[in-house]
Amino acid sequence: MAGPSTTIVTITCAVLTIMRIAVASATGTTMNVGCQIRAIPYNDMLRLEAVAVGPRPATGNYQFEVFKQSSSGTSQNVQSGEFELDAGRDTILTTVILEGAARGRYRARLTLDSQEFGRISCVSP
Repeated sequence: MAGPSTTIVTITCAVLTIMRIAVASATGTTMNVGCQIRAIPYNDMLRLEAVAVGPRPATGNYQFEVFKQSSSGTSQNVQSGEFELDAGRDTILTTVILEGAARGRYRARLTLDSQEFGRISCVSP
């Protein structure tokens, strides 16, 4: 007689923090710019992607700040630069890799500043 069997299922998921801001254009229509921080488990690491998307082309500057505190220590990372958005397409601005122990023990903020859409920030988690 066979004993009970155990099935282990591993589910990998990405946690997304999405912020959209409505901006009224000169024609009275509403346009949105999106700010996203994707947290993606990656082997024994955690990959944070700073993502922007807009309904029309735009240019500007970004700042991505990541603070983490875990059993391996504390770190703070700040990255900044210029961006160029294509209409309706996600644009990964930069990526930060943390050790897996940082899951739930980090704070990330992405700030976008463009003439077309103004200033917007999003945070994760």
